[in-house]
Amino acid sequence: MQPIKTLFAEAKWHLKTVILTTGLISTNVMASGLEGDWRSVAQINGEKNIPVVIHLEEDNGMWKGSLDSPSLGAKGVEISMLEIRDSSITFEVEDLQINYKGTYSAAVDLVFGFISQEVTSPLNFSRASEDAKNRTSNRPQTPKGPFPYAIEEVSFKNAATGNIISGTLTKPKSNIKATAVLISGSGPQDRDETLFGHKPFAVIADHLTRQGYAVFRYDDRGIGGSSGDFRAATSKDFASDANAAVDYLNSRKDLPKGKVGLIGHSEGGMIAPMVASSRDDIGFTILLAGPGVKIPELLVDQWHRNRKFNNLPEQNMQRLSQLDKEIFERIAQLGMYESLNDEIHELLYESVKLEGAQEEELDAQVEQLKKQYTTPWFRYFVKFNPEPYLKQTKSPLLALNGSLDYQVDAKMNLSNIQSILSSAGHKDFKTIELNKMNHLFQIANKGSFSEYAELEESFSPVALEVMSSWLNERF
Repeated sequence: MQPIKTLFAEAKWHLKTVILTTGLISTNVMASGLEGDWRSVAQINGEKNIPVVIHLEEDNGMWKGSLDSPSLGAKGVEISMLEIRDSSITFEVEDLQINYKGTYSAAVDLVFGFISQEVTSPLNFSRASEDAKNRTSNRPQTPKGPFPYAIEEVSFKNAATGNIISGTLTKPKSNIKATAVLISGSGPQDRDETLFGHKPFAVIADHLTRQGYAVFRYDDRGIGGSSGDFRAATSKDFASDANAAVDYLNSRKDLPKGKVGLIGHSEGGMIAPMVASSRDDIGFTILLAGPGVKIPELLVDQWHRNRKFNNLPEQNMQRLSQLDKEIFERIAQLGMYESLNDEIHELLYESVKLEGAQEEELDAQVEQLKKQYTTPWFRYFVKFNPEPYLKQTKSPLLALNGSLDYQVDAKMNLSNIQSILSSAGHKDFKTIELNKMNHLFQIANKGSFSEYAELEESFSPVALEVMSSWLNERF
């Protein structure tokens, strides 16, 4: 496991890695947007799913704050150290021995970061509405025992890189049909893909295991029980970890060989074909909002729809989309560690200005974007084209998208996957657009980021049934 200091350093970096989970947005990110009340669900003093609200207030450039947790009987607990600078927030609550470091995204009005008490784990905050401040978070789908299946905590080494992968294997007590490996979306994720108290991977694992499938879900490298450096990793590295998981599961005598399949959400749905295309022993592949178009095209489309959602002037949006396209094309031509040139700097400057940044904020925001665009993860990501991997995937494949997913547009994405697999002569694939579902496969109203935290549903039972029915037709 990485030291806490290293994980805290990742909190600011986390913002750029959430493109396919909660949306990488070119954004104004100055500290002024942080004032107010913020809500999340944390693990405190060993208790899980504890609703917390932090209150942040600025007075003549000085910040102060407090924390409430109704279920702990805590009200107005002083935030003993609070530092807010540009988009970064760091605070300590001495009475509860809590440390937090995160990054604010104005475009999605969310804070992404890490909390540390006895352990360090991802924790994200959404803005709290008046009626949400004292509301107990309800996540009715989170599985609760007793369970009619075996649960095993496992760790093994990725032979190719040496890092340890730790996760949870759920296993039917008899008649195992096949085994699924769950691959998480972008950003540092634990084995449950926890977000705002939702644990979608735990929900998926519980459902499929009850249907007769063994399911392995694991912590990303450098997160939870898995070792390695998350900050230095690219999608290729995450594919190596998924490959190691398949090898490990195939090595077990209690699981059926040649029937290990992949279920990837978001960036995980990009990684799954990377693995499946390189092996002939993958039993199935399920893509949950996995990209089927070139990443620059997906980014330009995503950002345009987000700006439209935020009512940016049409004239600005058209020019910004042109700038996005040119910026990503130019970055994709650079080497993995090559510096951004002056031409890209000028394009970024114009983009940030059109987004509405104040004159005194322009330079800081451009520099922040330049840092985001020079990480190994983003350099690999922006060059990625899923087509050759999809063409070479021979296993039965199911691709799902929600109609209200405005990070990965369902119609654009599924039609491209359909076209690629048809042209490749794939013999067993299906694409389905699921009505009223967002990027997390929750039944949603608008599909906006703010709904992720407010919705009680963690993963639609309809989507679960679609997956298990498709699998049952083949196993």
